[in-house]
Amino acid sequence: MTVRGGARAQTREGGGVERANRPRWVGLALASPTALLLLTLFLGSIALLVDQSLQEDMNGGSAATLTHWTSFFGSSSRIAAIGETFLIAGLSAVISTVIAVPTAYGLHRMKSSTWRFVGIFIVFAPLMTSVIARTYGWSLLLGQQGIVNWAVGLFGMPPLEMLYARPAVVIALVHIFLPFVVFPILSSLGQVDGALRDAAMDLGARPWTTFRRVILPLILPGIIAGTQITFALSMSSFATPSLLGGGRVAVLATLVYSDVNTVQWPMAAVTSIVLLVLAVIVLGLFTLAQRRAQVGGAQGVTAAPGEKGIKAGLSIWLIAVYVFVLSPLVIIIISSFSSASYGAWPLPGWSTKWYTNLLSQDGLAEAAYASVFIAIWSTIIVLVIGTMASVSFHRYRSIVLRGVSVFSLAPMVVPKVTIGLAAFLLLNVTGVLDGVAGIIAMHVVITLPFVIIVVTSALSRTDATLDDAARDLGAGPLRAFRASTLFAIRPSLIAAGLFAFIVSFDEVDMTVFLLKPGQETLPVWMFTYMQKYQDPTLAALASLLIALSLVIAFVAGLFLLRGEKAALTPSH
Repeated sequence: MTVRGGARAQTREGGGVERANRPRWVGLALASPTALLLLTLFLGSIALLVDQSLQEDMNGGSAATLTHWTSFFGSSSRIAAIGETFLIAGLSAVISTVIAVPTAYGLHRMKSSTWRFVGIFIVFAPLMTSVIARTYGWSLLLGQQGIVNWAVGLFGMPPLEMLYARPAVVIALVHIFLPFVVFPILSSLGQVDGALRDAAMDLGARPWTTFRRVILPLILPGIIAGTQITFALSMSSFATPSLLGGGRVAVLATLVYSDVNTVQWPMAAVTSIVLLVLAVIVLGLFTLAQRRAQVGGAQGVTAAPGEKGIKAGLSIWLIAVYVFVLSPLVIIIISSFSSASYGAWPLPGWSTKWYTNLLSQDGLAEAAYASVFIAIWSTIIVLVIGTMASVSFHRYRSIVLRGVSVFSLAPMVVPKVTIGLAAFLLLNVTGVLDGVAGIIAMHVVITLPFVIIVVTSALSRTDATLDDAARDLGAGPLRAFRASTLFAIRPSLIAAGLFAFIVSFDEVDMTVFLLKPGQETLPVWMFTYMQKYQDPTLAALASLLIALSLVIAFVAGLFLLRGEKAALTPSH
């Protein structure tokens, strides 16, 4: 390529072209807001958390002491909570993986792109709906008078005691995190060369043998990655064990919340750090397992047609998974029209009074406004600094930028409860970013990794030389970027913004620690309401949120589809 002033272009690792004379300070400047945010709010709050764990009491200022660490490891209930946390996380991860492997394989083998899109949309639909709403749906399904016990009663069996016990928590967590396992497996299946499978079949291998000895080893890294994510998220989950455990299921995350409520900040800090350390150890073990399982890499195109028997079995399996995924959402919508003031099946009558009752709830409008306000501002900020950082990571090379790039993903692996308590300590000690401003800043921190991943992926499909060509023709840096790169990644930016908005709007595990007395966001209002009442008012609210989320998901899907089509159009 010929550029003005003798500038040279060179191919860089991972695709794209880097302009040889592009000043490195520009890359550092673009990444500096992200680095500053993470160093002050994220790393600073974790440092304060460690300091608080060594204090005698919540006021601090005393000599460092290990009293609370000794108390933690000397407490049988705390040790039991570690075991319960591992058990629930392990069961959730294993069951999710067992369900996800045939589900991803069935979706991958679908010939019809329309049905494949519908299937993927159904499996991923829970991600677009509130965690509290989904948890509430399972409380309706698994309750003493829920639909499951109604079905059990048809066979003359006594009611099952599932609610407020471990099974309810595990089932709900499997439902919440199933998409996180399906996605990496589906991605791995897309990289498997279909010729390998055909070759095995030609040599006489039966379908199961082909899957077990050819397909399964190739997708093992994806399976481990999905299991790793589910295990980590289940370990740090707070709202679902708290609501469906009913105080009988004590995990580390619920103990942190309980300690904060009883003003035992040092013990809450110790418990949070233990949770963080265990999460890091588990993630490290999973990473080692994944490295050992790495085989091949990208190998080409998708697999091809299948056998009738296998196809029928996979179809039945997928229908069962669709029922499992959609059942809590459907039961919420149906229950919102119940005439009874409690969750019961079958419905004793029909009524719209809970929608009317919703309008008279104290604090609901303020909580909804606060959630929208926080989500809008955090989305705007994270899109700006996340895009700047992504451009820097993709188009500039330096050791510092590589370090910031890796560090920017850290909030994704740290338990939300730990971040919430750490941020609570930081904001209280420093007194800066008080109130809503602090919540917005922390929402930016936790949504930053998602935006960087999506935007960096979009940038990898753009041609950096178009920017250089525009600048050679006289355009300024901003105008060149706006006219070429920004235009190309616009659909992904919109999708990333919608995703960040949904994550921020639905956030409860961290936000519950940051709210001042009298302040509430909508998910926290729902969490508090579900702790106090069981009437279908929450079902009415959850139904409206489900409808809103599906509309947003549909819009995001349209933008992503437009982005894919634009990328395939020669003129772009």
